[in-house]
Amino acid sequence: MDVKLKNDIELCWGTPIFVFEFPEMQNINTDLISIILDNMEHTTGLSKSNNGGWHSTDDMLSWPGDSINVLSQTILKSFHIVTQRTAGHLGYKGQVQITCWANVNGNGDSNDVHNHPQSSWSGVYYVDTGTPRSLDGNSGQIYFLDPRSGAGMCQDPFQMYGMGREFKPENGQLLLFPSWLMHGVHSYLGNTKRISIAFNISLLELM
Repeated sequence: MDVKLKNDIELCWGTPIFVFEFPEMQNINTDLISIILDNMEHTTGLSKSNNGGWHSTDDMLSWPGDSINVLSQTILKSFHIVTQRTAGHLGYKGQVQITCWANVNGNGDSNDVHNHPQSSWSGVYYVDTGTPRSLDGNSGQIYFLDPRSGAGMCQDPFQMYGMGREFKPENGQLLLFPSWLMHGVHSYLGNTKRISIAFNISLLELM
């Protein structure tokens, strides 16, 4: 008796992670570095998911500077592309609230696994990924956990479930993902600062 598959593989419950690249932001990044480091020098920062390092307040988009305005528009335009891809060509046309903060990690600093409640989409923009001492390791890489609670109960060579997903960040790169997705950052091992900007997006007209 022949065994025939009725349909092709159907992948259910996919979790989108969008990666944008903005190589033209080099001059903007230089200005953002100056703004962030100046703010770090004059404020103590917050303790959130960060182990060491510096975490600014979440009002970064209200800081003065043309580069901050460019950053805000870059986040907003990326968000609209995401909603067009996930919710149809029209996307989301309502008002949004974006909260944004800077992270500066030094040698040995990391971020615990966490998510972002009360938001729809979250993301991170990489201003300066630093100079990791090891190019082969996972220094400073962001990682995401499989959101399905039972996916890792039994692992064998033929399954692709239960494994995490890591991304090696690059300068001018922006990641966008659902706010409920658990993620963290491996310890950064380098001699210069690793500077990134994280943000949350809330859809105000759905609240």
